[in-house]
Amino acid sequence: MKALTDRPNLPKVLSEIGTMHIFPINQHIFRADQTIRQCYLILSGTVKIYIDHKNGRRSVLDFVGKGDWIGELSIFGEETDIKENTVVQEVTCLAFDVDALRQLCRENADVSFYFASYTARKLVIRSHRMSEYLNYSLEKRLAEFIMEHENEGVYKIPHTEVAEYLNVSYRHVLYGIKGFCDAGLLSKTAGRGKGYAISDKSGLRRIGEL
Repeated sequence: MKALTDRPNLPKVLSEIGTMHIFPINQHIFRADQTIRQCYLILSGTVKIYIDHKNGRRSVLDFVGKGDWIGELSIFGEETDIKENTVVQEVTCLAFDVDALRQLCRENADVSFYFASYTARKLVIRSHRMSEYLNYSLEKRLAEFIMEHENEGVYKIPHTEVAEYLNVSYRHVLYGIKGFCDAGLLSKTAGRGKGYAISDKSGLRRIGEL
């Protein structure tokens, strides 16, 4: 998965024009009925991307975190199908004016190539995940998810969110987490913002790569 998870390097000019912004837990970064005027590069935290269907069901499309962009497709044209999103873990990010980035892409080939590479990588990863859902065990998918969304050795995504994303029941996720704890791969953390400390990264990574 290394070739898939590696992100293209951020051009220096982008890091120089972004402004710091923080979104607290449960806040929406975009609303489905708004026009996107800014896009964001996540420096820390996690955002859930999802669709609420008319029948009351919800499809979780992705969880994005450090190194991921939100709203970047608007650089290349106005988005007419904005997905719902909610901050799961407080997000610190760089905010960019979409019109400024459009102009920069026209003038700077490195910036244009950066966004093209990032978009291509995102499409490949989503195709890869669709294939995994049909062909691999929950244990592998859960281990891979935990490794992708851990933050400094701690994993905090709520089980209900993961269950929606992996399209399994809450009980299945709980059972999988318990199995990892029993195997010494994870251990519960105490206190505010409790989650799971990754006790054995190499062991968890092996399961995710099976």
